Amino acid sequence: MKTTLTAVIIIALMVLVTVPNQMFAQAPDTVTVYANPPGASNGELINDFINGDTTSTGQRNNPNRVYVLQQTGSVDSTYFLAAPIEAKYHLTIIGKKNPITGKIPLIECYTNPDNSTAPEFFIGDTLSSFTFKDLYFLSTRTDGNQGPNVILVTHSGGVSVNTDHCIYENFGGNMFTNNGDHFKFIATNNEFRNITSVFWQGGSVLWSNGGAIVDTLIYQNNTFFCVTRAAYGSPKYIGYLKFDHNTMFLGIGGTFLAQQLTNATFTNNIFYGLMAHGADSSYIKSGGANAAHQGFGVIMVDTLSSLLNPPYSQTEAGRNIVVKNNAYCWPQAMYTYWQTVTDTGAAHHPGLITPPIWMNAQTQLMFNDKTKWPGLSEANNDSVDPGFASTLVNPAVDSCLKFANLIWTAQAVGAFRWSQMAADPFNLAYPVSENLRYSNTTLYTAGTDGKPLGDLNWFPELMGVEQISSNVPASYSLSQNYPNPFNPTTVINYTVPKSSFVSLKVYNILGQEVATLYQGFQKSGTYKANFDASKLSSGVYLYRLQSNGFNETKKMILMK
Repeated sequence: MKTTLTAVIIIALMVLVTVPNQMFAQAPDTVTVYANPPGASNGELINDFINGDTTSTGQRNNPNRVYVLQQTGSVDSTYFLAAPIEAKYHLTIIGKKNPITGKIPLIECYTNPDNSTAPEFFIGDTLSSFTFKDLYFLSTRTDGNQGPNVILVTHSGGVSVNTDHCIYENFGGNMFTNNGDHFKFIATNNEFRNITSVFWQGGSVLWSNGGAIVDTLIYQNNTFFCVTRAAYGSPKYIGYLKFDHNTMFLGIGGTFLAQQLTNATFTNNIFYGLMAHGADSSYIKSGGANAAHQGFGVIMVDTLSSLLNPPYSQTEAGRNIVVKNNAYCWPQAMYTYWQTVTDTGAAHHPGLITPPIWMNAQTQLMFNDKTKWPGLSEANNDSVDPGFASTLVNPAVDSCLKFANLIWTAQAVGAFRWSQMAADPFNLAYPVSENLRYSNTTLYTAGTDGKPLGDLNWFPELMGVEQISSNVPASYSLSQNYPNPFNPTTVINYTVPKSSFVSLKVYNILGQEVATLYQGFQKSGTYKANFDASKLSSGVYLYRLQSNGFNETKKMILMK
């Protein structure tokens, strides 16, 4: 799926590997890792290698080291992990596609001789940081059974995670489990796939235990394919939340489980068939949905309570929450199922099944009351079917409702673990077998940036940034757009001297963001960004490049 974007993290200097049967070949900042089966000549588990490549304090032998997973030959090999990889400082793992098959490296859970497996793939300690790029993480064990539920757990504060162009498959619990304050999580261009559990409230991408504080949470251009529960849940406070251009396809439980948001944006997303269990009406009346006892919605915002006092000292008037240009839809089969269970009295819970909605009454009231909540705004959020392929929708919805039925009829949910199109660990499906490009062309230009709603990776021809040179430039630079003045398209060139997180955005003269041309990791090189301003009015606009401390802004003029 994620094959056409140019954002790739590698280091500027690579070395030629001359001994392919060795586990690695070393350069000053790079270790190229080859996957050999455990027990074979020079074979080694990836956790043994990386954990062993440290000093006595847990630091990497080279603090800037990047582990590059390199595949060779016509047969893809697997990197096996039998115990957690612990990062007390920094850990960067980058995948290189197989030059023949085009597949990204697979890291799979290994079954130990005593039938045990790693409880998680990675452990984060104080101030550690993780960078993952172009990797396929599969929790399924080598014997075909379910592996660990967690890919990364933090045991202290200040941990950060950056994941780009990765696939996460078959994890059954809270994939990224955070236990420390001041956590940062940036996810761009990933697919979270079959994150499901035998427990209907299991299977979340990110969970902060004990209400741990999340400083930054960014999801951009990701697909959530059959994720049982939440994109995030339980943080007491999120300093900055951005949820932009994501596609969420089928879910069972609540989607966003933090309602006291203070600075958040939900823009350009598609929400399809979420919260398939519906909600028990008695659960809503008891306040289970939120403090106002008002419905079970995709977007739920509540009044502040614990955040009014120090150390947060937030105010209702100071909140800034934007919900714009999103599409949401539930397939008719779900409405039919909810009504059937209610009519037949099959539900073991008291009360009727209440179908989920976009915003409950309390949330809508807050967005409408500009006196008390002047910073809350919502617009262009439409109930519309994107038109995903029926060959994908029908079996996936059937599987989803089978699981929901076990919940409502009080059967043993553990008898069935909901998932759809799971990867065969011995014949990895890459690119993934599903295709979430949709047929409803009205959504092709419905974004705040004039682009399609949802994950843009399903529309690779519309991605506006391309690399025009891989030569390593001497420094960062941002060129004047050409032509200038322009109508309605123009080109912006810029250079990136080393692999880093890059942001290129356009603002109006008031400083309001009007377009994100790129946000994600890029390797060193020269890039060209195509900017289409056909939906904007004439005037002066600013474009800004930010990366690794570099910050430059230039003006351009749109004349229609």
